[in-house]
Amino acid sequence: MIALAVAVAVLVLAQLRPADQPVALPGPTVVPSPSLSIEPWSLPAVDWEPLPEPDPASPLFAAQSAAINAVAPPALTGCPVPAVVGDADEWRAAVEGQWRCAHAAWRQILEEFRLSTREPAVHFFVGEGADSECGYVVAPAFYCAVGSGSVYFGDGHLSQARTWDLAVNEMVNHEYGHHLQALFGITANRLVAPGGLQLERRAELQAMCWSAAMTRANDAVVFDEAAYDGWTARLDRMREDASHGTRPSLRYWGTRGLYAETMGDCNTWVAAPAQVR
Repeated sequence: MIALAVAVAVLVLAQLRPADQPVALPGPTVVPSPSLSIEPWSLPAVDWEPLPEPDPASPLFAAQSAAINAVAPPALTGCPVPAVVGDADEWRAAVEGQWRCAHAAWRQILEEFRLSTREPAVHFFVGEGADSECGYVVAPAFYCAVGSGSVYFGDGHLSQARTWDLAVNEMVNHEYGHHLQALFGITANRLVAPGGLQLERRAELQAMCWSAAMTRANDAVVFDEAAYDGWTARLDRMREDASHGTRPSLRYWGTRGLYAETMGDCNTWVAAPAQVR
């Protein structure tokens, strides 16, 4: 009887013990969600045609073959963050800050070419024009190459800077482009070559193209789709005249500069007359 009781007890314990153990139940199947990747915005694809090679027989050969053509747009670092301005004081501070930044970006390159690294003086004026070492000049902004150079900015630009965050950047880089033209011998060639207003247009369109290139190289600029739209809208509003060019020319060079890998991609001096009307 005792042996039978023990056997029964062992059987009961053996039946109960599995129920005391935790049982792993199948859980829901976890399907990994696909990782979300947002492609960064990039400039619209454009198949830019290569520009002609410099022509040694051209009276513009010195401008066409300027050493700056092989230079990649330098990175502009530490520039003022582009923003609309509230008043004249903010505007002047932004202009001076952007000018210093552009000059700092080019200093090492100028040293490598053994060119002057002296920073041109910045002046401001009220009204449509101002006296300078180049005489009285009527323009929203202008550069004078006399001496070590100087640059003048008129308060007429203030209204644009109040509504477009890249206004100061575009204008200052443009005028600095004229300083580069003077340093690299382009201006000197322009002044003695025949061509009249077409040469003025070549100079202005190159400076505008360079401004676009330097804007893209500015790490303070978030050049996204909104910035691109703002830039092209500016090209559509920019003044057309015999010195600056027609709307198609302004659009062409002002957009081409955004894609420039070298400053030579803005070489208006080799372009056909139809491209610099």
